[in-house]
Amino acid sequence: MPKVALLLGSLRRPGNGIGIASWLTPVLRQGLQDSRSAGATRTSLTDVVFLDPTKAPLPLGPIVDGSHVPSDIRDPTKHPNPAVRDFATLVSSFDGFVVLSPEYNGSYPGELKNTLDHLYWEWRNKPVVVVTYGGGGGTRCAGLLRSLLGGAFKMRVAEKGVAIKLPRSHSNGVEKVPTKGPAPDWLEAYKPEVLDAVEELKQLLAAKP
Repeated sequence: MPKVALLLGSLRRPGNGIGIASWLTPVLRQGLQDSRSAGATRTSLTDVVFLDPTKAPLPLGPIVDGSHVPSDIRDPTKHPNPAVRDFATLVSSFDGFVVLSPEYNGSYPGELKNTLDHLYWEWRNKPVVVVTYGGGGGTRCAGLLRSLLGGAFKMRVAEKGVAIKLPRSHSNGVEKVPTKGPAPDWLEAYKPEVLDAVEELKQLLAAKP
């Protein structure tokens, strides 16, 4: 069964990220199991797995082992750190990714970069869709993240992405996207954009390098 991982780039609790991820997971699953375009390959029974950065094997902590660099290790079972080895094996099991990231000070969070930097070959050639959020939609973060994933990590980045603009009540206020119950109307409005991006992801999944 094909598997797509939803990787959340924020450790903040409470925060909007976990709520957006809770809404996004079933939307991704719906899109991956439906074929809305004639040229798209149906990927029925595609599983969507949410990678919570607060739960094992994440977070991985800083890279302190200077005996090697991740690009030295092609076999995911050969990473010396047990947590990194478990994460590498998990990442290798996925066919594609959706990276969900907030924008922090015009860029992506350090914890997301740290998570990515622990591995190298495991990311290579995997299709990925970038979804960002923030007061301005996280567009600056999206540009940097797309460059990072498609450049250094050589992932196949979908041209279509989603930039979720948080209302002031959620970006600067005390309100957060709920993890249960109906999603806010302003978030539901992004569903068509997500499904469009998923259509491209399906094509990337079908066109394995």
